[in-house]
Amino acid sequence: MEFFNPEKISKGASKLVYSWLFFAVSTLIFAGIFAFLLAMSRTPFIQDLMPAKNYLYTALVIHVILSVVIWFLAFEGVLWIVSIAVFPSLNPPIEPFEGRHAGKGLKGELFSIPLGWLGFMLSASGTILLIIAGLKAWGEPLLANYIPVLTHPVFYTGLILFASGIFLTILNTLLSIIKNAGRSGGQYFLTPVPFILTLAGLTVLIAISCFVLAYNFLPSTLNINMYFERLFWGGGHILQFSNTFGMICAWILLTQITLHKSPMPDRPAMLFALISFAFTLPAPFFYFLFDILSVDLREWFTLLMQFGLGPLAVAFAISIILATNIFKDDESTVAILKRLPWGDPGFSSLILSIIVFSTGGILSLAIKGIDVKIPSHYHGVIGGVTLSFMGLSYHILPLLNRKIPDSMMAKIQPYLYGIGQMLFILGMFWAGTHGVPRKTYGEAQNLDDFVKMAGMAIMGFGGLIAISGGATYVLNILIPLLKRTKT
Repeated sequence: MEFFNPEKISKGASKLVYSWLFFAVSTLIFAGIFAFLLAMSRTPFIQDLMPAKNYLYTALVIHVILSVVIWFLAFEGVLWIVSIAVFPSLNPPIEPFEGRHAGKGLKGELFSIPLGWLGFMLSASGTILLIIAGLKAWGEPLLANYIPVLTHPVFYTGLILFASGIFLTILNTLLSIIKNAGRSGGQYFLTPVPFILTLAGLTVLIAISCFVLAYNFLPSTLNINMYFERLFWGGGHILQFSNTFGMICAWILLTQITLHKSPMPDRPAMLFALISFAFTLPAPFFYFLFDILSVDLREWFTLLMQFGLGPLAVAFAISIILATNIFKDDESTVAILKRLPWGDPGFSSLILSIIVFSTGGILSLAIKGIDVKIPSHYHGVIGGVTLSFMGLSYHILPLLNRKIPDSMMAKIQPYLYGIGQMLFILGMFWAGTHGVPRKTYGEAQNLDDFVKMAGMAIMGFGGLIAISGGATYVLNILIPLLKRTKT
């Protein structure tokens, strides 16, 4: 029996999960299209056919916002619904399952299916407007941290619609929790995945409050580049907590599915997540304690993320590695490694996600100055989150009466993306150690020695491999979603 059995979800909730998953994967298609347009905008002769001069910056804005902001939150839309509609009915999920079972015999219900659809439609329509603004090259591209923008009303409208849809989806999730907790005495809520995903939703609401407060405190006469940088700085940092919570839930689920055990008991898992969540709570108050333009405000948000996310990820990464039993004394490590399910895209995605995410975190310790070591760090972190979501996607397919692909493409896809991403971030980091500046392109990069050129060449080669892994993932998920091949 599959971990996510289609009998465990209502028809209405199943359609919402399908729509959010299709939407999430589709955003990666357009992220790839804009990555291609970005490359073409730097290609002789072809660059003259682009809709605007220096189109690469416009393409870069839309690529980043699709692949880092919308993809993550859209997939969390999948997880929020699954945590409500599926987890309460797992009885038990898989044997042996360490920890308390998720609400034995209970059936979770969404508070409102129409509200869920309204949230989805707003987010999807907002994303369409963002894509149109990018294709038409409307507005000036500004590479603000966390959420880059195009200075055009259509882009702003799309961003607000998407955020509104996510807000309603989270509201529906929280109301569903209250409804189900009332019926069960809170039993189903006190299990790691629903609990941590609830924290993820609350974290997004805190991030939105930071955006609103920053908008309120920012002077309208501020330089436009600085304006958007400060507008999204605080909330952008807090959103990374939500992304990490989503990744941790994917890690827990993939460990349960592929290793048939939980990485750690329920209470420690929830305690680690709660401690991490506590670091987000002071965020809105920073706008009242510090000047919106001060260095203190910037540094405090950075400190929140550094100390709030690291211990959580490290604790779960170590517990998952221990769950593989590779350190058992009565058997050789090689024998244990051979027995692990490396051909399961869920398991390989899990291990590669831990490796890539950890590498990105470690690289952050060496950041000094403004160079490409900074993007090498965050590409590692977001690459780790993406791998976890990719791996879990395969095992969500049976919930939708779709078959998990049993092809070589499915088996090698996580390795393509994971290895490509590792080469990408390590090459970029190597170049950064020799001073290659960030947010520069072409001759402005000043690649005047072998190490700089070699590092950026490795980065480019790794990027091509990672892109092929991303394209393979899209095919592996969309083909079953479109073919209606039942489990």
